[in-house]
Amino acid sequence: MKTDGVASKRKRKVLKRIIIAVPILVVLITLLAAFELWSSIGKPHFGFSDILGEKSVANFDVKGSEEQIGYASDALYLVKMIEQTHPIFVVEGWLSEDYTDIRNEFLTYTRNRDITRLDFAFAAARYITTLRDGHMNTTLLDRKNMPAIFGGYLDIHWLLKDGQLFLLDENEAVTETMVAEIGGVPTIQVLEVVNRYFYTENEADQTFRLSRISRFGAVIDKAGGEIINDTVSLTLYENGITSIVEIPLLPAEVTKSRFAAPNYIIQHEMIGDVFFIDFRSFVDGNHITKTVEAIEQAIEDGVYKFIIDLRGNGGGDSTVGQRLLEAMGVKVPSYGGVQRISDMMVANPKSSHFFRVLNRFGVEYVSLKQMNVTGENPNNVVVSVLTDSGTYSSATMMGVWVQDGGFGNIVGSPSSNSPNCFGNITARIVLPYSGFNVIISTIQFLRPDTNADPTTLWPDIPVEPSDALNAALDYLSNFG
Repeated sequence: MKTDGVASKRKRKVLKRIIIAVPILVVLITLLAAFELWSSIGKPHFGFSDILGEKSVANFDVKGSEEQIGYASDALYLVKMIEQTHPIFVVEGWLSEDYTDIRNEFLTYTRNRDITRLDFAFAAARYITTLRDGHMNTTLLDRKNMPAIFGGYLDIHWLLKDGQLFLLDENEAVTETMVAEIGGVPTIQVLEVVNRYFYTENEADQTFRLSRISRFGAVIDKAGGEIINDTVSLTLYENGITSIVEIPLLPAEVTKSRFAAPNYIIQHEMIGDVFFIDFRSFVDGNHITKTVEAIEQAIEDGVYKFIIDLRGNGGGDSTVGQRLLEAMGVKVPSYGGVQRISDMMVANPKSSHFFRVLNRFGVEYVSLKQMNVTGENPNNVVVSVLTDSGTYSSATMMGVWVQDGGFGNIVGSPSSNSPNCFGNITARIVLPYSGFNVIISTIQFLRPDTNADPTTLWPDIPVEPSDALNAALDYLSNFG
């Protein structure tokens, strides 16, 4: 019996030590994570409040807000999640002065029981423009949402030029044929609808987005255009001659050339002494590992000239681009920015333990300064990155790394995604009534070089995207 008592006493001592040790271990792990973060990105600034304060939707007076139903409940849920998650509410100088007015109009409008799903989609799109976020701007254009709300796509290709739409030929070259009217209304009227409901980050983005979204049946209808039997009448003008053509609306969007879905993600080949990488999407996997190994072997063999083709690449996982550059021996320059800390952000399985701890202590955001602007290039590689208006998100970031890091150049036309932008769309919600899928950005990115243009990734060698590869090859031929 005495032995049992001693054993029991020992167990209590061990349990007591475990109880004491666990919190200490958690603190140590947190401190270690903080040190790693501190070492890798410099001294971060921690913030404990957003800039809305009492203007938050939590304080917005909606009669019977707890009893909101239908689209009104979706609107209230959407705004709450965005205000709690998006970084624009914790950075100075970005939120527009009319934000609360547009938000309140959205919340009030959606209480109308007679609105349709399409009405709600446009109202939500208008509200989302206040976030100045190209990634979120397209959230309602998600493949899961679009078929139900945007009413088909005109089976035609055109491009915005000097404020007007011009038809493209089979080679995607701009013709002299101007689109004067769409569905019986002036083209400018359709473009104004796009501008009102969809935010664009720079001139390239405006050209790309207006050219695309002006083809949507619902946008044409919103502008007052006439759609008869899923067909739209276009009034064309060329060399003083006016003509009218009837164009059908297709149920699915038809894309051309590099904007079409490829049957591969990445391919590589040697073009003379240049290692050429045709890169279509930032998706990690064995295909990336094989490319990394091929790059490393090429470096061992003395190759130092590289071309990375990012035309039409809409981005994805930015670490994939970093892996490819690191395989060349390059250390990329560090972006600065603001990481919003929210319940939704830390709920993501990929969220770090450090951010979860910060969330428990009420930290709203972590602000990081740009560092290591010049990058490191021990193998003296020269990298030419090909871009166009379809280059977006992580693809733009990869181009910025190369340009700001000083180990290469940009060839082609500007990317439609600003180097300083909101992104890292790890927060996702489904609106319960409409069923719309919505993505929410959690980080504001700031390009490493504070002296470079924050809105546009300008090419060092500006050429038509179709000529970019040859221009890059010509440039690299000047290196030994």
